[in-house]
Amino acid sequence: MKKFLKYSLYGVGGLIGLVLIAVGIIAATFNPNDYKQKVIDLVQEKKERTLKLDGDIKLAFWPKIGADLGKVSLSEHKNSKEFASLNGVKVSLALLPLLKKELVVDTVYIDGAQANIVKYKDGTTNFDDLMSKEEESQDIKFDIDGVNITNSSLSYSDEGTGAKYNISKFNLKSGHIALAEPVDITTDFAVNSNQPEIAANANLKGNFLVDPETKHFVAKGLDAAIKGDLLGGKNVDVTLSGDVDAKPESREFLVDSLKLVGSGQFNEAKLSIELNAPKLNAQKDEVTSKKTTVTLMQEKAGDTFKANLELADIKGSPKALESSGITGEISAVQGKRTVTGKFSSPFSGNLESLIFDLPKLAGNLDIKDPSLPNGGMKGLFNLSAHTDIKNELANSKFSLNIDDTKLNGDVAVASFKKPSIKFNLSADKLNLNKLLAKSTQAEKPSSGKPADLSAIKNLLLDGKLNVGSIQYEKFQISGLNVAIKADGEKLTLSGLNVKVDDSQIKGSLGISQFSKPLYTFDLDIDQLDVDKYASTSKTPTKASSDSKPLDLSALKALNADGNLRIGSLKYGKTKASNIRIDLKADGQKLNLNPVAAKIDDSQVNANVGISRFSDPIFSFNVNIDKLDVDRYITKSSSTTKSDGDAPIDLSALKKFNASGEAKIGWLKLANVKTENVNLGLKAEGGVATLSPFSANLYQGSMSGLLKVDARSTPSIAFKQSMKNVSIGPLLVDSINNDMLSGKGTVNVDVTASGNTVGALKKALSGSSSLSLTDGALKGVDIAGSVRELKNKVNILKTKDANADKSKKTDFSELTASFTIKNGVAHNEDLAMKAPILRLAKGDSRGDIDIGNESINYLAKPTIVKSLKGQEGADLDSLAGFAIPLKITGTFSSPKYGMDFAAIGTALAQSKLLDKVGGDKATAVKDLLGNGNKVDALSGLLGKKKPADTTTTPATTDAAAKPAEAPKSAEDQAKDKLKKLLKF
Repeated sequence: MKKFLKYSLYGVGGLIGLVLIAVGIIAATFNPNDYKQKVIDLVQEKKERTLKLDGDIKLAFWPKIGADLGKVSLSEHKNSKEFASLNGVKVSLALLPLLKKELVVDTVYIDGAQANIVKYKDGTTNFDDLMSKEEESQDIKFDIDGVNITNSSLSYSDEGTGAKYNISKFNLKSGHIALAEPVDITTDFAVNSNQPEIAANANLKGNFLVDPETKHFVAKGLDAAIKGDLLGGKNVDVTLSGDVDAKPESREFLVDSLKLVGSGQFNEAKLSIELNAPKLNAQKDEVTSKKTTVTLMQEKAGDTFKANLELADIKGSPKALESSGITGEISAVQGKRTVTGKFSSPFSGNLESLIFDLPKLAGNLDIKDPSLPNGGMKGLFNLSAHTDIKNELANSKFSLNIDDTKLNGDVAVASFKKPSIKFNLSADKLNLNKLLAKSTQAEKPSSGKPADLSAIKNLLLDGKLNVGSIQYEKFQISGLNVAIKADGEKLTLSGLNVKVDDSQIKGSLGISQFSKPLYTFDLDIDQLDVDKYASTSKTPTKASSDSKPLDLSALKALNADGNLRIGSLKYGKTKASNIRIDLKADGQKLNLNPVAAKIDDSQVNANVGISRFSDPIFSFNVNIDKLDVDRYITKSSSTTKSDGDAPIDLSALKKFNASGEAKIGWLKLANVKTENVNLGLKAEGGVATLSPFSANLYQGSMSGLLKVDARSTPSIAFKQSMKNVSIGPLLVDSINNDMLSGKGTVNVDVTASGNTVGALKKALSGSSSLSLTDGALKGVDIAGSVRELKNKVNILKTKDANADKSKKTDFSELTASFTIKNGVAHNEDLAMKAPILRLAKGDSRGDIDIGNESINYLAKPTIVKSLKGQEGADLDSLAGFAIPLKITGTFSSPKYGMDFAAIGTALAQSKLLDKVGGDKATAVKDLLGNGNKVDALSGLLGKKKPADTTTTPATTDAAAKPAEAPKSAEDQAKDKLKKLLKF
């Protein structure tokens, strides 16, 4: 700022000098306007700058030389860019005093002056040529009646540092000006700069003396004010008034009625200060002062702090001045907590050596807080301080005792412009729960902008901190040891060793690049119990249907590079060990690479990235040797039936943008085991696709894709091809059903949409096919049932039976394809080859209702001459006969029904019953054929033709029950035949 003022004076002085030269030349002519061009040419020749003189020039000659110019402008050196300009200037000076080398000038009027000062990167300026001296200047006495400047401005730019300063709307009015004489000045202006940031208006009034020869500076009736944004604050208002007379070289100072008042908004806190120094007189042999007071206040979100300081009367000599002491009072309110305190200390000093001492500052604190065990606590503190201003040294020792907290240490400071601080702080116990009140302010959301820690550049630290134990909220911290160092480039915490609850933490932390801080860390934690710090709230959170993208903008403020290692970690029933996480973040992207850990029985190695934080994009690459997902899924009660009408909430998918792949050596999910799992995920704009979606599955393989669309009504597309898969173990593990075995290929290509699981199942459409070899249909033994016909001609059974898991129907080949529409899979081409059966395409048909989880299927296998061996030839007569097999029921409880009545009809027409022999064989044939059912029944039972069975109802209590309908002769015959054949 000093350079700015110096260069500004150079620029204005050079400009005024040029004007005076122009006035002198013009005054020597009778018609100055005729010589404009000559003046312009002269400036161009001598200074290589372009001078513009607009408008007529008016001159006066006697008894004073005067000029009244219109608009004047001057260009940069060897450049047409404007350097300075004036809207108008009027000046006159006495002629005769010039002969005595005296300059006597009337009031100078300047309007609209503008100057643009530039300092280049090489240190030169854009006015260096104007300051060149061709001959030595001679001292000239001057006497100016006054200066009146209006509506002027001055700018200064430093291309090396990027600093820019600007004074605008500048107005100044002075009284009589002469060398070594005081002058009355009144001025006001606006000032703006970027280093530091200032946007303010200022005004100044008083009588000033500046004598550079004697180094004597005086300000009387000083009344100054500045208001605006400055000193890092907003709406800052500072006023200064009083009288000051200073001779710094002889250390003589006189201050009278000095008053400084300031206020402003700093980081959402309103600060104010008031200083009153009624009288200070420092002479060569004596120093006296009256009581000086300082008041400080801060207010932020209802919390307040106030301090009143008082320096008692000072007496003595410059070498030995003393005061009865400094006293002070403090008070603070933070939420429900109030703090009051008092302190005092003797004071001594030496103005010549500028050494000052506070040998014993002692004070007390009284804290009242209803949250504390006794509603409050009291404390004592002691401090001694020694300051050597000339050598820029200070040191202090202090102790603090509050309740069970004891803190002591020493601090030494070297260099006040850029303090170098050495310290050693120790405490046996710190109870921060008692020392710190709970904040009443709501946590402010992050702006996403990095914190500006540039102030740390000016701080040099080197010290140690040792604390035995710390209590903070629910945390128990012990054995804290850390070395702290700041060198202007980086702040580091090294040798960190602390125990937090049961976790021992070792490592280092660092901060550099302070304007956009880079945080570095290298930490080791032996063990971590996350359950201690996880929220215990069990209030369920309602799934959000808000489709706004996930906002991680706060990560824009994170610029970090470090690694974290954790020996063991526990979270719920999950245990992890050998954890390593390396993190890098630059405000644009966050990378975790690697992320490695042993989680339960799974070794996980991964890298994860996040970019475009306002609408995050996730990237990942995960490798897991084995993973049992089922152990992390809470199993619902077996009696609880899933609600198929529960709505599907895919709102999170609308906000999810990700791409990556995962490879899993062994995976168990919903009890299904797979190996060499390879998953590729692409999610964007509410659409997620798993492709590839492949794995080794039960001695075979699977590959395909899954696509989920959450943009409107949830929809899925699933395409999968399973080859050489053992179906039996897959069905047992997936749905706990052993209804089918075999090895082969299954293809699925389906789509569905719906707002519930039930709706999705009922909306399934597409196709599916399977081809199995060397398997069995379990729950029914068709061949075994046919074999039983030899010993038991069970031709009357028509009742369905539950599946008997001990029975099965073997097959060598089984193929089928399904057309799926509205959740129903329809089949008409089931084909099967079995030892005594063949199932040809087109002989069977039926539906599998996926939405309702039910089956309605009719198969018609045909008997072939393949049942050989003992008694095998007896079935030759049934070759080519179709046996209807009805499959009904639910997925969980299928039922099989064979139409043995139809088989019996075939048997009646075969030779199998001939071996029964006699009248019974004939009767059975008639009964099952087209003969007389009643006669056949009588012959079968050895009785006569049954009479009319109609009877009169009984008159007992049972009469109240409705009479059963009489059975037909055929039904009676069947019942009797069952008993006869012992079925």
